[in-house]
Amino acid sequence: MVSAVVLAAGKGTRMKSDIPKVLHKLGSKALIEHVLEKVVPFSDEIIVVVGYKGELVEEFLKEKYPEIKTVLQKIQAGTAHAVKCAFPLISQEKVLILPGDMPFIKKESIKKLLDVLERENVAGALLAAEIDDPQGYGRVIEHNGYAVRIVEESDATNEERSIKTVNTGVYCFRKPILAKALEGIKPDNKKGEYYLTDAIKILYDLGYKVKTVKVSWREGMGVNDRRQLSEAYKRKCYDKALKLMESGVTVLCPEYTFVEDTVSVGKDTVIYPFVFIEGDTKIGSCCEIKPFSVIRDSLIDDNVIINEHCVIERAVIEKEVSVGPFARIRPDTRLKRRSRVGNFVEVKKSVIGENSKANHLAYIGDAKVGKNVNIGAGTITCNYDGVKKHETVIEDEVFIGSDTQLVAPVKVGRGALIGAGSTVTRDVPEDSLVITRAPMKILEGRGIKNYKKRKYGIED
Repeated sequence: MVSAVVLAAGKGTRMKSDIPKVLHKLGSKALIEHVLEKVVPFSDEIIVVVGYKGELVEEFLKEKYPEIKTVLQKIQAGTAHAVKCAFPLISQEKVLILPGDMPFIKKESIKKLLDVLERENVAGALLAAEIDDPQGYGRVIEHNGYAVRIVEESDATNEERSIKTVNTGVYCFRKPILAKALEGIKPDNKKGEYYLTDAIKILYDLGYKVKTVKVSWREGMGVNDRRQLSEAYKRKCYDKALKLMESGVTVLCPEYTFVEDTVSVGKDTVIYPFVFIEGDTKIGSCCEIKPFSVIRDSLIDDNVIINEHCVIERAVIEKEVSVGPFARIRPDTRLKRRSRVGNFVEVKKSVIGENSKANHLAYIGDAKVGKNVNIGAGTITCNYDGVKKHETVIEDEVFIGSDTQLVAPVKVGRGALIGAGSTVTRDVPEDSLVITRAPMKILEGRGIKNYKKRKYGIED
């Protein structure tokens, strides 16, 4: 039984921000989300210690993770002080402690840490990493695989600074033993703070063992400033691109392709550079995702072509559909098989039926479009009356001419033909022709020469 304590009280001074550090986004998720999603599977309860602008973190957690408890660290007096603030809420035997700004931590490492506590006769365990340039990090002093103490960079001797094993800030302790260690921690350091790292030496002096579990440095990497945030994002996306390629996806330029961990892509799909694919997105096989497109939380079936400069969000796109270039597919839209949405077309909360197409300069909102429909250039559904949104229904086999306005609520019956330039304000029966344009007049001799002479007295 595990209680997890996530440390999220710091201001993150180096971020130079009015936003708490843990709420800064790494891709589409806040830093703390990347941590919590790894912790949740192993924890019977989670306690987040908040501090700087804690109300913002609490509000965020309430919406995303309502079951999580929070506790306020009124004064940021160090990591041990933060854990003390959380201690009255801890109810489980094992206590997992980790920072809220460590997005590369793996579930496997957390499990390994907890397994050590389960199987071995130790008081605790910590994650440590080997790094060629350990400057700025606390060094782990070891003996026979057990941690003797951790010394912060500012308090380390020159000899200790040469050690390349560094502390990641992730620990697991037995609760009663952690309580003993917390009682003995004093602010005897240059910053005058209560360091949780001091618990290691206290426990060693009391005869307890704390096991060192090694992980890669990338996994132990925290985010402390904007540059590190940028590096973390690039690394995450690059790692994902490599995984996709290993699974049979073509990523033409992995250094400039930005796909989040949560995305799945089928084999033989080709992803071009400068594509962003985020959130809960699933892309099928044999698709093409062309440059400068953004896809979020969407389901895209096999053999779909997403052309350049498209934005797709919370939509479903069925097999053999073509989108774009320069199309926007907004939430709650479904593009059915072999439909086409082309240049500068926006679709919102609509269904576009099989083999139907809107190839140019159209807006389709709150609409149900049947099969084999042609929607001409410049067509719009006038779905909003200033108070409410209304539905447009276009049945199968309809042909809508260019520059048509469909004033909702309205229904166009099967096989109807709407003449170009029409404004449709009432339901259209099946197999009907609608023309609402004004009659055309021709006034001979009233061309541009006549206009210049009458208006300005100019003779050619």
